[in-house]
Amino acid sequence: MPQPDDPHSLYVPFFGSLDAVGFGEHSNLHHFNTGTLFWSLTRLFGCYERVMSVIDVSREERPFLDADLEHFIIRFRIVLNDIAYVTWQLLPKNARGLKGPRGGTHPRNREMSMFFLAEYLIANASTYPDLSAAFSNATPWMTRLRNDRDNVIHYKSKAVVFEGDSPLFALLGAAGTERTEPTTDGGQRLVLQSVGEFVNGQMLALHQFMHDSLACAVQAHAARLGLKSVQVGWGHRITCLGINRFRRNNALVA
Repeated sequence: MPQPDDPHSLYVPFFGSLDAVGFGEHSNLHHFNTGTLFWSLTRLFGCYERVMSVIDVSREERPFLDADLEHFIIRFRIVLNDIAYVTWQLLPKNARGLKGPRGGTHPRNREMSMFFLAEYLIANASTYPDLSAAFSNATPWMTRLRNDRDNVIHYKSKAVVFEGDSPLFALLGAAGTERTEPTTDGGQRLVLQSVGEFVNGQMLALHQFMHDSLACAVQAHAARLGLKSVQVGWGHRITCLGINRFRRNNALVA
């Protein structure tokens, strides 16, 4: 069982908020299916570790950084969709205008488009004010990941790593969809971004969205609807490869 002083574990109050409603309303700690999200998070932290562990080594020692970066982008989108699927379970099953999740035949292997759910919640802010605000605030940074993932999966873009004081990267595509900026002589140049700052920054934004704004939104949503919420469980922590580095890089104490 993960302990609060274990540097390889991370406090995840979003899961705690859901379990509290599940137990309070349905007497079932596992009423909400969070297993897929948990699994996807551990995979994403593994991608984080693969990238961040080689930021400071020589180029010869990180021959697959470009592929690992693409993998991180793809895995990130999966996590976003899993968050949407878990959040959808809080809504009425007959919510008008909202399609249900998709996936394989097994009910525990489903996902939902994060952006379809965000669009629905924002359009129905008067009905779901707390959830709508959380998703609305997160949409700008999530959109970057969606576009990058779509470019890699659908439009054949490739992460190209450039050498600098630390590795820099850009996504290059056959259609010329890469990000550019004007130069002083009237030309265009690639917009390069630090690999480490991008990967760590996206993970930190995800952590703050899930375990701060969204966890609080779930609690506020339950309170507004009069849903019973009973705190149960063992502190709601996850342990996996990559968490120790993530906590150290961001000075997270819990």
